[in-house]
Amino acid sequence: MTSPFFYIIFSLMITSAALSVIFFIAWSNFGRPAHALSWSLAFLAGAVQWAVTLNSDAFPTEEAYLVAEHAFGIAMITLILQGHCQRTFRACAPRLLMPAAITVFALACWYILVDPHEGMHHAIVPAFAAITLFASAFVIVSFRERPRPSEWAAAICIALVGLAQAVSAWIAMLLGPLGDEALHSAYMHFTFMSLPAGYLAMSAFIILMMASDMSAKMKQLAIRDQLTGLLNRRGFTDYGEKAFASARRTGTSLSVIMADIDRFKYINDKFGHAAGDAALAHFAAQISEGRRAEDIVARVGGEEFALLLPGTELRDALAIADQLCDRIGATPMEMTAVGLPMTSSFGVATISEKDRELDDIVRRADRALYRSKRAGRNQVDLESSQLMLTADGTLKPVEST
Repeated sequence: MTSPFFYIIFSLMITSAALSVIFFIAWSNFGRPAHALSWSLAFLAGAVQWAVTLNSDAFPTEEAYLVAEHAFGIAMITLILQGHCQRTFRACAPRLLMPAAITVFALACWYILVDPHEGMHHAIVPAFAAITLFASAFVIVSFRERPRPSEWAAAICIALVGLAQAVSAWIAMLLGPLGDEALHSAYMHFTFMSLPAGYLAMSAFIILMMASDMSAKMKQLAIRDQLTGLLNRRGFTDYGEKAFASARRTGTSLSVIMADIDRFKYINDKFGHAAGDAALAHFAAQISEGRRAEDIVARVGGEEFALLLPGTELRDALAIADQLCDRIGATPMEMTAVGLPMTSSFGVATISEKDRELDDIVRRADRALYRSKRAGRNQVDLESSQLMLTADGTLKPVEST
């Protein structure tokens, strides 16, 4: 083959092989995500498909060559969509994709071997590619409420490639059973004008999307406590400062509850560090249960935790802290046959006009926490700088009592 198509196909074969290696490395080095392996296999199938095209003369018949080319092309298309479904946790995809791919391949074989039709066998693969690419674009943008920029870019690029494949399928359909030389030339020229650029752009955006996934994952690792799964101090500060700024801007309430496991050192010393870790995880689960989506729960120190409650007045925050204190005391940690009793202490504070940053509220809640510890533990204390709880259950400014 000496036409320009030879060089295009050869380049596509080398590019596909390189992309297969790239995605395989990504799979092996980044936690072995299933979608990376599917994309590696997809581009491997693509490399084999282009190799088959380059070596069409090696097949005993043209029909055998066409069947092989269609098989690897359909495999590539199917695996690309499967990768997008795996990335977005679409569990039904494997059950639907395999029967669809087999059906399309059987249809291709019918129009190659049983009822030869030039237009149909040329149209089947690009038509199937158009459908799966549109489905891939939809899967990407519907994965999360607010898609990332890399996801929008990938989805738009994939949809454009799908549109080009749909046009290729339409031109192929016009060839008819025996094929029209002029239309066949138009089909080949349009395919090889659109396919290489679309192929490379789509691959680049998929790689960009994977890089964005890794960046988001690394960010989460940086702000999450690995033992409890809660935000760590850095995460609490990042999200808390945004909540504080919003509360100051809108004039809404914002309360902080600081919490501490009572006699945690005793648990560690008597039962070992594994028991201490279990106690931290147990405590984290108890204070996280039932929280609203906008609430921020974090482990900010060894056995110290923080809850930030947007839109929550001091009285409501105090009630929440009382409930948590009672829940912890009534829910022994499942470590022994009878369970290990656990208690905790809490300090509560709310935003005031004097506060200039989140730390101002946190410091007051922290002081209230340490007062509750000094007063005997297993209780809730209220910030003393602004309000106090009176005997009749009301909250009043300190200077008015």
